[in-house]
Amino acid sequence: MDGLLAGPQGLLWALNARAVLAVLDARGQLARPELVAATGLSRTTVTQTVQALVGSGVIAEAGLDRTRRGPAAVLYRLVPDTAFGLAVHSAPDHVRVAVVDASGEVRARAGAEVAGMIDGEEARAALILELAADAVGAIEPGETGAAAPRLRRAVVGIDGIVGADGRTLRTVPGYAVGGTALHDALQAGLDCPVTIENDINLSALAEQCGTAVGDARTFAVLSLDSGFGAGLVIDGRLYRGAAGGAGEVAYLPQPGLRLGAESLGRRAIADLASAEGLPSGRPLSALLHDAAAGDGRARRVVAEVGRRLALSAASVALVLDPDLFVLTDLAADDLLVTAVTDFAATAAAELPMRFVPSALQGEGVLLGAIGQVHRQVRDDVFDAAVAADSAAGSPIAS
Repeated sequence: MDGLLAGPQGLLWALNARAVLAVLDARGQLARPELVAATGLSRTTVTQTVQALVGSGVIAEAGLDRTRRGPAAVLYRLVPDTAFGLAVHSAPDHVRVAVVDASGEVRARAGAEVAGMIDGEEARAALILELAADAVGAIEPGETGAAAPRLRRAVVGIDGIVGADGRTLRTVPGYAVGGTALHDALQAGLDCPVTIENDINLSALAEQCGTAVGDARTFAVLSLDSGFGAGLVIDGRLYRGAAGGAGEVAYLPQPGLRLGAESLGRRAIADLASAEGLPSGRPLSALLHDAAAGDGRARRVVAEVGRRLALSAASVALVLDPDLFVLTDLAADDLLVTAVTDFAATAAAELPMRFVPSALQGEGVLLGAIGQVHRQVRDDVFDAAVAADSAAGSPIAS
């Protein structure tokens, strides 16, 4: 790498420092020989870069590796307490938060169930702030000696359409009131930058790091719970759409439904239950339980839900032609997976589709938020370390 780099010494230092930090972030504890091999930098450059980063407090010695041949080598690692971020999943019936350190480790969690719908974005922000304070307060002082961690960033997953700015919610009649009230209240209360993201988009990002998608580069995550939506990953990149509305599949046309009617979601499932003489307020989770127990009416509702889910997937497949569909949340229930895969088998000749259940056990949104906030916090730490050591005139190997 040294022979290819050109430009001011400050730029070389920044590139070298980021290379070392990125390898330690990805691989954990390493000695200098492994850093040389992983970065392509010279031994002298790695030695000087490591010394400067240790001096800035961003990395630290982590003991000796005595397993190798020859003299024991000093191991180095990132100092996790250099920065913290907050990951949030705010669902209609619960809120979960996690505090993440600079190494990506979850240091504390908190959560609360919600009885009924949260009354407005200010109330939702107040609950998130309360849980965030609980989680931060549960973290023991670490290597930096700080009495209480200070959050650097927050990523919040919600069941709404979020604009490209990561702040503005789009108005969805009957579901969400648009605007920046949630973002503004959280940013003021947390005193750090806040990014709002659609929940299923975060699930899709989490699935990229999971086991269900394997080597697939183009896939769709289908989530069914109180609502129905898709997260789209195209050629390895999350696709949000020009205004954040990509994946809003709940209103795709369906045979027998008027154009623009909700095909799947809270209202559609309530209508299906009523048509079978069941209470319209019974949630899908309860209907799935009843169907598994042998209730014929619930089984018919679940069968229709599975048919509509599969038809929606077929519409996506005609446009996107993904490698596979990942079924998550209640869509990953055994009965629905069976219904959808049975449909796919009947249509395989005309429209090949592959469905797999998520392996994330309903944690995809929070895991996606954890991954996103870790990347943001890590980048902040890298920026600060490079800026500080560049200002101090850190040595550069030529």
